[in-house]
Amino acid sequence: MKTLYHILPIFLLFIGFQSFAQTPEQQKMIDKALKMRDSIMESLNLEDVQKQADQQQKQVELDKKANTKTSPIPTAAKSEDKYWKNTLASDKDKKLKNWNKGAADLVFNYAYDSRNDKINYVKVGAIKVDGSIELNPTDKIPVLQPLNHFKNSNNFFDIHNPDSYQYSNEKAGFKLNPYLLVYQDGQQIGILTIGNSAKVTLNLLTPGDLYFGDEGYILSWVYVDEACAIKANENWSGDLSNTGTPIMVETNVVYNLDFNPGWNMVKTEVIGTYEFPNAPEEDRSRYKKHKHTTIASVPNDATYFFRSAVQY
Repeated sequence: MKTLYHILPIFLLFIGFQSFAQTPEQQKMIDKALKMRDSIMESLNLEDVQKQADQQQKQVELDKKANTKTSPIPTAAKSEDKYWKNTLASDKDKKLKNWNKGAADLVFNYAYDSRNDKINYVKVGAIKVDGSIELNPTDKIPVLQPLNHFKNSNNFFDIHNPDSYQYSNEKAGFKLNPYLLVYQDGQQIGILTIGNSAKVTLNLLTPGDLYFGDEGYILSWVYVDEACAIKANENWSGDLSNTGTPIMVETNVVYNLDFNPGWNMVKTEVIGTYEFPNAPEEDRSRYKKHKHTTIASVPNDATYFFRSAVQY
């Protein structure tokens, strides 16, 4: 091809002479040059050369594409299930599966000591090295609040009108916790809740999730220094939204709690669900009824849920 680039200017120069008068000798030279041009053009077959060059260029481009490593499309991250994050559950033998934290104490906290920046508590049980759970609360709680303070300290916030509460022996000392703290070497490593639903046992401890309608129950531990009772039965209708978009529901909440002096247990049931599938996750469901009753012992179908302190 380089030879062709040198010869062509000469051909053009000779061809340009054709527009002027030439001598016989010059005309011979021009005719010879034209013959040489035709012979070279024919032998080179420039059209085929150009086609071949185009094909080669296309092949080079295809090879480049084939050899180019394409970045893989990132897979969507699996959404984390908050109900099972850092959570262990017991098996049918009431033993925490995959427990590997060693022996730990189960404690009932009753006050915060601001002077020493620590939680005051009494031991009510233990988690053994193999994950099995023992509960045997016997100690007295030294610091209690009057029973009628419950209307201002109810962890479940499901009664809207405080006048709905009716108390018997309202000055009796009272303390309720819907969980036990798990301590090891003087440090809290998590909490233990008891119920039949991972969702309910977390929702009823989380301010923004208290009104969710995932059905099931959670158990609470109660200590009182005298026999007393809490009764309530409230029918309520209104907005139970978290996100600002109204979620209008009708609810019924019943408290039927009779306490004996010492340790007691309360079962809080979430019954019935309003479903809002098109609402944000924060407003996906609402309960229809809460039922609070005193029970004598942990139900046979109950599961123990340990949740690591990482999330609290």
